[in-house]
Amino acid sequence: MYYWDYKYSNENNCILSLNSNIKNSNNIQKGFLDIKLFTPDGNSINDANIKVFSHNKNRFYSLKIEAVGFCPYQINNVKVHPNSVCKININLIPLKSNNKQKIKQNIEKSKIATELLQNEVRDMILNLGMDSPKDTVTFLYAEKFAEEVNKLSNGKMKINIFTDAKLGTDRQMIKQIVQDDNNINFIVQNTAPQVDLIPKASLFDIPLVYFNINNLRNAIDNELFYEKISKSYTDSGYKLLGIADQLFRQMTSIKLIQNIEDFKGIKIRTIQNHNHESFWKALGAINVPLPVSEIYTSLKFNYIDAQENPYENIAALKLYELQDYVINTYHLPHLITLITSDKFFNSLTTTEKSILESAAKTATSYARKQADDRIENIKQFLIDEGMTIIDLPFETLQAMRNASLPIYEKIRNDLNDDELINEYFGN
Repeated sequence: MYYWDYKYSNENNCILSLNSNIKNSNNIQKGFLDIKLFTPDGNSINDANIKVFSHNKNRFYSLKIEAVGFCPYQINNVKVHPNSVCKININLIPLKSNNKQKIKQNIEKSKIATELLQNEVRDMILNLGMDSPKDTVTFLYAEKFAEEVNKLSNGKMKINIFTDAKLGTDRQMIKQIVQDDNNINFIVQNTAPQVDLIPKASLFDIPLVYFNINNLRNAIDNELFYEKISKSYTDSGYKLLGIADQLFRQMTSIKLIQNIEDFKGIKIRTIQNHNHESFWKALGAINVPLPVSEIYTSLKFNYIDAQENPYENIAALKLYELQDYVINTYHLPHLITLITSDKFFNSLTTTEKSILESAAKTATSYARKQADDRIENIKQFLIDEGMTIIDLPFETLQAMRNASLPIYEKIRNDLNDDELINEYFGN
């Protein structure tokens, strides 16, 4: 807990510097309070004792103001953030003997001031990170979210977008965003890297549940399901703002795949996720877990024969330069989550929270439409670049599903939440 006592000075407008989040000895983030005290008739008060104190570590401060001849005044839940300014105008009530009514009015004004703070939108610059490149639905999702936040906040809330793992790989960012010294406010990423920190996200690792994207979206948008999956993020320290998608993950290969025996012995890049690795192992493939930034080089130097990604990433990563076939395996959906930390979200005012949630809802619908609108053009582009698209026979897909049943059972046992699974399956 930090607290400071200051003397109000009409000369310097009482700017209080609060060390609300010390990153290290050379990098101290600061927030600022600009407090001006007035009498009801508009005259400034030149001298007062102001105590600023905090009861927790979430940057929630209380201000206690004492001036000779005036009622004591306290405002709770003042929120101060690094790189932002919080301005509060306070009218102190003269204290008279037996002036109980005035004191009561002062208390009511304090409540009103707190409500006004909750409706405040402050100037802030925020960072959003992703592992994916620009020419993807993942980027369009982030871009639309940032645009909507800026518009709804009248330009006060600005979001900088960092692509291509500039703020870290997916696994690094999901760990960093909940740390106090991080510089990431939002992440747009696939669910696969989240499983170690958000255990119930492994639900989305169950192979070959859906082949139709609309059925999948209907399951995710189901109110009961979304409420349950959102709670699992909150329980792990995150805030889920939305789930869009890049349709399904498919396989690319230098080898033609038509039946389940063709998977045996092929070296395939997978996401660093034990459920994904188990799936490809069950098919007889050799797993090579790698971050997305290493796929192209690994294919170029023949460290791997194949990889798996949605069509968007296959095109954006220029895998057509190195791979001959796209195999429509539909083995997993490529869900894109927009998340922040629960701690950061709860440090915002009511209005700021509403802005983020409204912007996320708009961006989620926009990203899904973009995924639908772009897919046929991307497929044709890959064909024009020399790739052959293979639709697997039903018998092969059924054999793949049968081979992956032990993975489903393991995830079901790990989750220990049949209601969540049934909601996801649409049962």
